[in-house]
Amino acid sequence: MTHFKSSLSRATADTLVLRAIPVLLLSMAAVLSEGQESHQWTERENIGFKGPVRSVRTTVAKPNPDPRSGTPRKLFVEGHPDWTVFDPGGRRIEFVSGSSGDNIVAVSKCTFEADGSKVCNDSAGLQQESREQRAIMPDGSREVMHLQDSKVVGREVNQFDERGNLAAFRAYRNDGKLSSEGLKLPDGDEEWKIYDDSGVVVSDARTRMSHDKNRIDRWSYDSDGHLVWSLAISSDGNLLSNWYDNGFKPKVSSSDSLGICGPRLCVDYKFDEEGSGRLEKVVQRTQGEGNLEPDREEHYNFDNILDEKAEIKYSRDAHDNWTSRSVYVWVPASGVMIEIERDTRTIEYY
Repeated sequence: MTHFKSSLSRATADTLVLRAIPVLLLSMAAVLSEGQESHQWTERENIGFKGPVRSVRTTVAKPNPDPRSGTPRKLFVEGHPDWTVFDPGGRRIEFVSGSSGDNIVAVSKCTFEADGSKVCNDSAGLQQESREQRAIMPDGSREVMHLQDSKVVGREVNQFDERGNLAAFRAYRNDGKLSSEGLKLPDGDEEWKIYDDSGVVVSDARTRMSHDKNRIDRWSYDSDGHLVWSLAISSDGNLLSNWYDNGFKPKVSSSDSLGICGPRLCVDYKFDEEGSGRLEKVVQRTQGEGNLEPDREEHYNFDNILDEKAEIKYSRDAHDNWTSRSVYVWVPASGVMIEIERDTRTIEYY
């Protein structure tokens, strides 16, 4: 079975992860992952840390100017100064909530109340209270209500089949209207829908795994039910075919998530949203799992020509958390890689 995960959680070594379509529906990916794995990921693990990390301070140095300055960047590999503290259970209790350039200007500190509320106060004097309220519905569905400062900001309902597998996920706005849903269809296809404020479907995309397990087909419909694009990719991310209704401009972004992610390789595709139907591609390579800490990234433009490339080199501690990393980007004119950033992390453990 194909597993979907949030972009924050890491892929297991033997799992191919399909990128969720679109990015607004990544929460369904997280629910599916939670339903199919016995391990409950902590916030600390989802960010990418291993072991009993207590605090992390990140500093950034820039040894050379970025040669991509002045042009729209396609790869976002730069880091930023950061400060994070976790409690023993892996919950984040301090984090940067405001920055200006390379400077930290506000830090939030959070406490957890007996009712599950999370109260965060930042150094600028702002306070925010958030809480999740969970319930099991009469039909067995699970509801998660998100509250902020005692007001409902969203609601999710997860419906399961007779075998306990997630069959449907629905997200609702603070006004109670359906905003998105993901469905597992009887034929095995997975469908993703987004609704506008009036309840009209503005995006309807489906994914099908081929019987030979080496082909993934995707297609999307507009609000009138007309097919507007389709593509097929192999299980290693190669584009097999694609079609686009020339002139179609989506009402919501298709994101850069029309791809796959597995051990050591992630490939993303994105249609040109100006209606030409051309595809751009991002390839991420890593020595480990998922794409939280890639070793190399490549961007291919709409003509399938490599136009950006980056390499990241890491030094790691005994827990396999990186303590320093160097970021290099490619200069097409000379063909050399230039180091544009050097990040250092000081990690304290419990």
